[in-house]
Amino acid sequence: MFEKFTHIIKEADVGKRLDKYIVENFKDHSRALFQKMIKEGQILVNNKKVVPHHFLKLDDVVCFEFAPKESSTELTPNKKLKVPIIAEDENYLVISKPASMVVHPGDGHKEQDTLANWLVAYLPDIKDVGLDFLRPGIVHRLDRDASGLMVVAKTEEAYKSLRKQFDKGKITKEYTILVRGDVKSDGTIDLSLGRVKKGFKMVKKEGGREAITHYKVLEHFKDFSLLSVKTETGRMHQIRAHFLEIGHPVVGDKIYGDKTQKLNRLFLHASRLGFEDLKGKWREYEVDLSKELKDFFYPSGDHPQGGKTRNKKQEK
Repeated sequence: MFEKFTHIIKEADVGKRLDKYIVENFKDHSRALFQKMIKEGQILVNNKKVVPHHFLKLDDVVCFEFAPKESSTELTPNKKLKVPIIAEDENYLVISKPASMVVHPGDGHKEQDTLANWLVAYLPDIKDVGLDFLRPGIVHRLDRDASGLMVVAKTEEAYKSLRKQFDKGKITKEYTILVRGDVKSDGTIDLSLGRVKKGFKMVKKEGGREAITHYKVLEHFKDFSLLSVKTETGRMHQIRAHFLEIGHPVVGDKIYGDKTQKLNRLFLHASRLGFEDLKGKWREYEVDLSKELKDFFYPSGDHPQGGKTRNKKQEK
């Protein structure tokens, strides 16, 4: 749970560096972490972004949100978890997240079987990468019941590069989904989304955040359509909420309107991912649907490649 902290500087702390002052009050965390937060504008003085060596004055107001270790989930390494590794080098780790795995602990997810717990077991040094000790090296996420490709930064330089690419929309992400009903043709969904008043569900909302989803029809089945999807924006539950709004909920989505199907997971798979590495080389990865998903719409087992998972790496 993230908590909001507001500190008013007293005479005893006048003249101290901001980063040193914060460390004195939150001794369980490193000075380097707080320096990153200050540089990113997550710690403000008098509602203004400052530098880590900013010297505090009397009655300065220091504000920030943080998850102190004593009140949050301890990120414990978990070596028992299994996560398929698609590619790895000194800066990046590309994995295929299994369905049912949460990406990181947070509100409502205090268990120690998240991707983040696996990461700190597999790569102990990754705990210092990024701005949040609960999300080491993690720059994007997938819903719990979704599966597929994610890229994780192993170094601070890679983290900053990926964050910049995500912010500028340069990362290529493509999803394969199965929806209910007959989707007649390719199209685009442009509907603003916002949270419901209670809960975390996203709905069409006037004045909400812009959300744009492009899709192509791959194949038609009785009662279903298999689609390839790209998102122009990155809103929470964007794909799920958008397809519910146009009357084609994603199969297996109990939250967004598909409570009748006999699939024990969400039919949403991150099938392709592309990004630029630190040398400026474009990297692209692809992972096929699992046998479990293919068997849902090819129940006889007579489906392409026999349902075997296919990994494909392309570099140019």
